[in-house]
This record gives sequence, structure tokens and C-alpha cells, in this order.
Amino acid sequence: MKIAGLVVAVVSLLIAGLSLINGGDKGQGSRVNPPVPSPHHQPGEAVTQVVPEVADSQIKAVPLPFVGTWVGLVDDEDLDTPFPVEIQIQKGGLGQTVGKVKYETFDCRGVIRLYEVSSRELSVQERIADGDHSCDEDLVILEYRPNGTLHYSYNDGEARGTLSKKTG
Repeated sequence: MKIAGLVVAVVSLLIAGLSLINGGDKGQGSRVNPPVPSPHHQPGEAVTQVVPEVADSQIKAVPLPFVGTWVGLVDDEDLDTPFPVEIQIQKGGLGQTVGKVKYETFDCRGVIRLYEVSSRELSVQERIADGDHSCDEDLVILEYRPNGTLHYSYNDGEARGTLSKKTG
């Protein structure tokens, strides 16, 4: 049993070394699934996992599920009533304009630029170009949910809502 534990430890060190040689995590969201013991695992033996997930750090453009027109109501803590939002998202990469935003209630329209991206979340910076210009230009977080909606938020959750994909 001690030999098996030694083999597992050596394999773990080799994997860690290869990870460092290949650039490591670099804080970009790469991660490995937590280790899971095999059915033959003996108490006291180290448990390792050698198959990493695809790293979010490799995603550089808007994922396909985000592409489309999204509508919904957003509730801002500073306002009395929720307001409608429409966001059109298109394909594009980091730093590029990837869509349009409209706040009809406030007569504000503009574009959104992709600031940060992962498989489940977009951060987009608004630039209000038309209308009243009373709208703030916020960094908006759009999180894709398993039910096919987007969770919309800005200012660390001061405003939040759920957007649905417009059909037809």
C-alpha cells in the first residue's frame, strides 16, 4: 500500500510540474475538478484527479448562448419601480462592441463593449450614445442561467433582474 501511495504522490508532483511549465493558472479561472476517490481507494492514500476541465481563460469571445435580443425588467435599489431593459448581443471578442442596450423608460440607448467573458458570464461596459444621456454608463454583468435566461446586474447587485431571449 505504501508503494501505491508513493506512485500517486509522484504522479501528483509530475502533474503540478507540468502545470507550472505550461503557464499554470495565472489567476484566469482555470481549475481542476476536485479529486474523487476510486472504488479501490484505501484510507490514508492520496487522492488525485488528472483530467482538467476546459479553462474559461481560453474563451475570448461571446459564447453562442448569449447571442440574441434579451428583454426584461430590472429593479434598482435607488428607484421606486422596475424598468424595462433590452439588450442585443452579437458575436465579438474582448474589447469589441458586441451589441446595443436600450432603456426606454429613461430615453437612453447605446452600445456595449465586451470587457470580460467566461462560459457562463459576460461583463460589458455600456456607452450611452443616444437619447437623454441621464443614464449612467455602467459595467453590466450578464450571467447565463441553466433555464435559458440571463441574470442582469450592475453596481455590485444594486440593480438586478432577469432577461429572457426574445423570439421571432
